[in-house]
Amino acid sequence: MRNASIRPPRLLQHVLTWLGFAVYEQSVMVITDLNAFELVPVVGAYLLNAVLFYGHSLLVLPRLYRPGRYLSCVLVSLGLLAVYALVRTELQLHVLPALNLAQPSPLPYERFWLLAGYRGTFFLGVSTGYWFARQALTLEKQKRRHDQQLQATEKSLLEANLSFLKSQINPHFLFNCLNFIYAQVYPHSESAARGIMLLADTMRYALHDDHQGKVLLQHEVEHLHNYIALQQLRYHDQLHVQFEVVGSGQFLLILPLVLITFVENCFIHGDLTDPADPLRLELLVTENHLTFYARNKKRHGLKETRSGIGLRNTQQRLALLYPAQHTLTVTDEADYYTCRLTLEL
Repeated sequence: MRNASIRPPRLLQHVLTWLGFAVYEQSVMVITDLNAFELVPVVGAYLLNAVLFYGHSLLVLPRLYRPGRYLSCVLVSLGLLAVYALVRTELQLHVLPALNLAQPSPLPYERFWLLAGYRGTFFLGVSTGYWFARQALTLEKQKRRHDQQLQATEKSLLEANLSFLKSQINPHFLFNCLNFIYAQVYPHSESAARGIMLLADTMRYALHDDHQGKVLLQHEVEHLHNYIALQQLRYHDQLHVQFEVVGSGQFLLILPLVLITFVENCFIHGDLTDPADPLRLELLVTENHLTFYARNKKRHGLKETRSGIGLRNTQQRLALLYPAQHTLTVTDEADYYTCRLTLEL
């Protein structure tokens, strides 16, 4: 551990703190005893207090407060306190009176030494708290810096993984094939052809090169509509879905493929065939504040195998890109599954 020191910009703060403390104490003493104030002894006493305070917090504790040296730390601290009491006693009883800089103290030597030691105990305790507070702040800064580096690394890894997955497919080749299949299927089945076009739009959105990691909110909403329409084609329009969008998301940006995770989860694990309990999707946009709500009745029995980004991955992405700008509440009841996401865009 590096030795503690006081940086020049902080020196003035320490000087002002000591000055304020001294003025406060001496003001109380002057008010209670008009003959109590003597300039040279007072200045000397506070200089000794500062030496004890910084000697203990900047020299003794950084070097000796560690495993295996605790006893040495205590003994050196007590020795420093004894020297402080001795020097202060000698100055007050012998040195300063001999130089006519202070009035002799009426107290006996031993009693004055004990009082000086008692006074020094206060500054010894305060210096210990000061050192521990500095250590705690240093550790907190190191932890915050480490967390920031970890988040940056995870973000880079996530972007690298997404880039790798995108590079596995040639989008132009894929969409040319889908257009060819669409042209061949359309004369025979309009619904199948529409499903191919919806699939093409869905894949195009997923492979789209977004703007600095985000896309327009209206494109994300359009992607949700395409996914729902594709599922309706798959189940011959037997699913009951209520999707309500309130507010304008024009010009707002959002992390892509976030909302689709919750919608996909509803279709995979939900029972959407009951008209009395339809899938409820609500998207509310107020200025740059977004609230997304999804509630579905649970399907019991066999369920589909989950595919896609996944809820856990989405939570990690939200934590990385919206660390203090989102709340996600998931309620898993016996028969219903509800989630509510709020975002500051």
